[in-house]
Amino acid sequence: MQASDVGLTAEEYARITELMGREPNDLELGLFGALWSEHCSYKNSKALLSRLPHDGPYVVAGPGGNAGVVRLGDALEVAFKVESHNHPSYVEPVQGAATGVGGILRDIIAMGARPILVGDALRFGTDRHSIAILSSVVKGVGQYSNAIGVPTVTGDIGFSPTYRTNPLVNVLALGIRTPGQAMGAHTASPGQLVVLMGQRTGRDGIHGASLLASRDFDQSSQELRPTVQVGDPFLGKLLMEATLKTVSEGLLNALQDLGAAGLTSAVAELCAGSHVGAEIYLDRVPLREPGLSPYEIMLSETQERMLLIVSESNLKAVLDIAADFEILATVIGHTTDSGDLVLQFGQDPVARLKTTWLVDDAPRRAVDDSWWQALDERIEKPVPPAPAFQPKLLLEVASSLDGRDRSPVYRQYDWMIQTRTVRGPGHDAAVLDLGDHAGLAVSIAGPGRWAAVDPYAGGAGAVWRALAGLAAQGAEPLGLTDGVNAGNPDKPESYRAMGALIRGVADAARAAGVPVTGGNVSLHNETDGESIWPTVVIGAAGSHPHAPKPVGDGLGVLGDAIYLLNPAPLHWGGSVAALLHHGPSPYPRIVAAEGGRVLRQVADWVRERPPRALTVVGDGGLGLTLIRMWARSGPSLGIEIQLAETDTKDKTLRFFSEGPLQWVAVVASGDQQATEAAWLDRNIPFQRLGTVKEGPMMVVDGRYQWSYGDVMRAWRQPYKEVDDEL
Repeated sequence: MQASDVGLTAEEYARITELMGREPNDLELGLFGALWSEHCSYKNSKALLSRLPHDGPYVVAGPGGNAGVVRLGDALEVAFKVESHNHPSYVEPVQGAATGVGGILRDIIAMGARPILVGDALRFGTDRHSIAILSSVVKGVGQYSNAIGVPTVTGDIGFSPTYRTNPLVNVLALGIRTPGQAMGAHTASPGQLVVLMGQRTGRDGIHGASLLASRDFDQSSQELRPTVQVGDPFLGKLLMEATLKTVSEGLLNALQDLGAAGLTSAVAELCAGSHVGAEIYLDRVPLREPGLSPYEIMLSETQERMLLIVSESNLKAVLDIAADFEILATVIGHTTDSGDLVLQFGQDPVARLKTTWLVDDAPRRAVDDSWWQALDERIEKPVPPAPAFQPKLLLEVASSLDGRDRSPVYRQYDWMIQTRTVRGPGHDAAVLDLGDHAGLAVSIAGPGRWAAVDPYAGGAGAVWRALAGLAAQGAEPLGLTDGVNAGNPDKPESYRAMGALIRGVADAARAAGVPVTGGNVSLHNETDGESIWPTVVIGAAGSHPHAPKPVGDGLGVLGDAIYLLNPAPLHWGGSVAALLHHGPSPYPRIVAAEGGRVLRQVADWVRERPPRALTVVGDGGLGLTLIRMWARSGPSLGIEIQLAETDTKDKTLRFFSEGPLQWVAVVASGDQQATEAAWLDRNIPFQRLGTVKEGPMMVVDGRYQWSYGDVMRAWRQPYKEVDDEL
């Protein structure tokens, strides 16, 4: 076997022989190939991610574990993380998406937390084949989350030809635990038993980390279908319940899920983090089919498996719980004080190496301070001019793939399982009532078009968008999780774009005072030399002050006043409208410190005196935001507004700008004076736009008109293949 067969370079192979003092055998080489892959080692991104802010008043566990953990009040902790399954979802969309959900749920379970929600951020091409992939991905997400009993409560979708052969499937999962249920992978001690619980091991997913998720695509990529895992949500449900029962009864010393690189990463990362070694007897691993080699057993990515570290005195109780749930649990080894990973097959030792070689010694790219500091340099590309204001442009934006109604997608998800969901998909943030006066708001965002020209602005914009959704509910941000998706890091332009994207996230998060507690990086999203736009997905979790009664986001009632909060400068760069007319353009930047201030002031105001309605100016700008509000209220109400701009091109900019941190507020007719005074006291800029009228018309400046029926027909254009599934 050659180093290149497992994705290693000649330089990396030389480093391996230097560490070992000898040539590795084929099995050992395979272990290095998996754990030194981009997917497992983060060799091109770890130094960049270390620049993100990780500390905050609510942080319990930051990056480095299976998920970040934040405190929610005194009685609960929240574990959450974004994970990607991009490459598998292109090769085998249904199973790729389904196992993406299963994998991130097990990350949450491995922290001792019960998953209570899923969110998805999906990016696809614009051709018919891409829409078919969308249909299959949605089916996979829905089938797994619905069957395992975890609601999909929020999401985000975007489209561009840049994603045609590299769709992005990023999944957010979140769970809750009590402080006494805290669990992790780095707490094992020598002399404890290694127990493998769950599915029998098969040949699915071998080389998924090293050859599927860590290389570019080409025309032969469909040959990689055997590297995509197959999920079983019903077994996943049993495994979840059995694992959480062992946690709740205090039977485990450490816990790790089996994801990328399977048993290899689970054992090596657990041991290296715990500063122990392990002896593993591969002939004891339960197999789905006879004849698997040690290589296949170690690198299989068979789903629905967990690794438990158990003391001898607790073993019987653990095995009894597994039997109660009718799942396999098998002792496959024990921990040692040597720091070595020793693999045996029958009487024969087949591999011996230090776990730290696998986990800590992968060559990682360093980041120069001056290079990092220069990543916020502005992109010198002019924003295209806007056309004169005309009614048809709103209908074009509303009917575009990036603008249209998302309900055909999220109707395939069950967002009411577990009965905690107060507000589900289709809103700025999902809201969950956790009882005992605890509430949670969760958002996910990150339009790729914002980073297409200026990755720094796009990274910052994703943070602003996610946090704006929490602020609209008056939620106190607890933490962020990021999913970074980029092209080939060996190409200087792709690597710099990724760096600028992460720098934008870092600056916005730091200004907002919200830590990034963990996340994921997916690189090599490139086919035949064509890379995706650098795209970051931001998940945000916040403490909701009044979850049973979330702030509305419709039009309120007849006679209510409509306002635009924090109006952006007249700039439509990065917007759906600009993309339709001119292609990608630079997204507007804001002063980070001012952005953080406005976020805090808006959230404080909402907590003090919740308005009738408040919603983020999102995809499609002010115009499409008003349409979404109108759709929630129905044709019995109408909208009449007056734009402050006199020039017709400036009206277009105001109506379609997606500049950061803008909100539409609806205020009761008798509360306008007090509300405006509160905004002035808090230095929150605002414009009075107009009034909620009798329906069914929207009128702008007394001359531009749209009927409810015409607007809804444009906005509710179907996604053909998705709608066929309904």
